[in-house]
Amino acid sequence: MTKTKEEIQYYLTAVDRCDRCSAQAYVRATGVSGELYFCGHHFAGMEESVSKWAFEIIDERDRLNQNKLID
Repeated sequence: MTKTKEEIQYYLTAVDRCDRCSAQAYVRATGVSGELYFCGHHFAGMEESVSKWAFEIIDERDRLNQNKLID
């Protein structure tokens, strides 16, 4: 079943910034010692190690491709 735009709930906003480069964050990783925010680029490079550390990952990178036109 495909979710419509109205059914998708996003948690990250434009105020949330990547801890590495300050770009808009699309991923939030929560571990015992706190939270880390990542842009899509930096999370892609660190996904494996962050996944071992975090007990919760909110991944909203699908938002990056939402508004692209299909030829």
